[in-house]
Amino acid sequence: MADRNSASLRYRPDVEGLRGLAVLLVIVYHAFPMLRTGGFVGVDVFFVISGYLITQLVLAARRADRFQLAQFYRRRVRRIVPALLLVMGSCCIVAWLLLLPGELQWFSKSLAWSALFLPNIFFATTGGYFARAAELNPLLHLWSLGVEEQFYIAWPLLLILGERLGITRRLLAIIIAASLAISIWGAWYAPTHYFYYPDSRAWELAVGGLLGAWQLDVHGRRAVGPRPHARSLLGLALILAGGFYWNADIPIPGSWSLMPVVGTVLLISAGEEAAVNRQVLACRPMLFLGRISYPLYLWHWPILSFTRIILGHSPQPILAAVECTIAVAAAYAAYRWVEAPIRFGKNVRVAVPVLLAGIACLAVVGSLLNHGWIAGRLRGPTVAAWDEAVRDWHFPGETNFAKHSGFTTANLSSHGPGKIVFIGDSHMQQYWPRVAWLIDNHADRARSAEFVTQAGCPMLPNLNVHGRGHNCNELFDFAQEQAAQPDVDTVVFGSFWEDYFLGEFSSNKRRPRLYQVADRSQGSLTIDSVGTRSAFKQFEDVIQKLVSSGRRVFIVLSNPSSPLFEPLFPPRLRFSVHGFESVALESGPTLDARPFEAYVAPLMSTLREIAERTGAQVVEPSSTLCKGFICRASDANGLPRYIDSNHLRGLAAREHATFIDEIVLGRSPPAASLLLE
Repeated sequence: MADRNSASLRYRPDVEGLRGLAVLLVIVYHAFPMLRTGGFVGVDVFFVISGYLITQLVLAARRADRFQLAQFYRRRVRRIVPALLLVMGSCCIVAWLLLLPGELQWFSKSLAWSALFLPNIFFATTGGYFARAAELNPLLHLWSLGVEEQFYIAWPLLLILGERLGITRRLLAIIIAASLAISIWGAWYAPTHYFYYPDSRAWELAVGGLLGAWQLDVHGRRAVGPRPHARSLLGLALILAGGFYWNADIPIPGSWSLMPVVGTVLLISAGEEAAVNRQVLACRPMLFLGRISYPLYLWHWPILSFTRIILGHSPQPILAAVECTIAVAAAYAAYRWVEAPIRFGKNVRVAVPVLLAGIACLAVVGSLLNHGWIAGRLRGPTVAAWDEAVRDWHFPGETNFAKHSGFTTANLSSHGPGKIVFIGDSHMQQYWPRVAWLIDNHADRARSAEFVTQAGCPMLPNLNVHGRGHNCNELFDFAQEQAAQPDVDTVVFGSFWEDYFLGEFSSNKRRPRLYQVADRSQGSLTIDSVGTRSAFKQFEDVIQKLVSSGRRVFIVLSNPSSPLFEPLFPPRLRFSVHGFESVALESGPTLDARPFEAYVAPLMSTLREIAERTGAQVVEPSSTLCKGFICRASDANGLPRYIDSNHLRGLAAREHATFIDEIVLGRSPPAASLLLE
């Protein structure tokens, strides 16, 4: 038995090459976002490989009566920490040199959590992997390492328990069933959170573990099952299909993750002599990538992310390719001169406490940076003003409108008669500062305000968004109920209208995909879809009913948006060796709004026609946000007017969104029964 187990753990070049394929998929996804690939499935492949190898390692050693838990943990530290310490330490230095205070604080929190081997828990509670802010954190990719580190701690204990009770494979099967169920449920219930959680990822590791345990118990080294060549080809096809045809709109993990997981199992189980394994995975380039896959995974994202921070956008393909080449060189150097000497060197017992002490020091540094006890290099009045501007968002929190939580609202009270219900997404939330200012300064005239809003939810009836975990249609129904309250005399609808049907102007960013709730296939809608026309017709009926009840109804059109509005702290100042006490910021770019207006015209025309037929009033944000067709990205001091490409910063909204004034302060409608039938 011991001999067979030892043989089964011989080096498999095809598994090494499979690691190379996994990291290649991830790098293509990160470096070339315009391709809109699903290369993040490479992480699923990594998880299966880890589960397979670690399970075989532990079980084979136990059955040969030579497994030591302390030795296992020491080996994991020597395997993981050297390259991790090098990359995190390098990122810490670059962050101190180049990041603004707000950026540095965001980085430092992730640094501290990553040093505690809990980055996945941190990112689960702070934002989505596919969100824009995620691009700006150089340590985001460590979430998957956090899952693996937690796996390494718990897995040998579970295997020891399973071996003692003689239920190892049954225990693994139970973990797979339970975790997969959590994963599928989590992808629907709260995809942002369950993307990171170990309980929704454990099944992927356990699938690899079950395959490893089965091979040890039943088949030893040889390939499992018939037609290994066909299985290896099918396995590769499943992984590549996920890598090239998925996109970030698909809720993962969950049932869709079965594609790369099953594909990985088929490839490994086919054996190293199968055609794809021998000729593709075991070729020299793939072996090279596989050998350096771990440090390459660690290096590639910080290089791309810091570039994104400095340039204000993702690097162009040529620059991204150069950076990938740099990442490969850095990964090889880290493997050759850091990882391998420590991992296979003589002073292994000394290395472990030194490595753990280094990680502990980074956790302390992260905490000191986060609390401001260590200040970044970039500081001074100019830096502080910019940093405050790009974080100038004043809507009170991000309300959770998931089905399980019930619906809540954000409210502003005044002494004036009447009440307004603002219904929309984050593009309605951006006007909160102006509404609050009007109520504070005209408390006796202004109406009270209630915001029924949810970022990412279109304010159209019976529509929902793929992959967001929201129930937008139920939110719209709730908004109608709030609008029907007797004290409400004004209702306002606003949204990032074009993003849901056309995508953001002049941007290749991912956009939400809408579907009709009644459509079981959840087919995505376009602006010309029958379902879209039906939604706008129902929207018109809702507005007609509100107007007929005597209420004032406003439809706020889209405010101008453009990648030119993305705040970009001048790169020359980031690299400046001089102080920032008297540095003046230059004016940002201007936008000719005519191309934007032409782009959104199909939707805006539809909304104007609805208003004309129902008696609602149309509000044109560009009338006050721009002068003629010229819209500025910065104010007179060179500070940004937007916090991103499409949301106004709080100060800009408060000062320039004067089109809100008539809504809040305007005359009440004639005395009438404000009740909906």
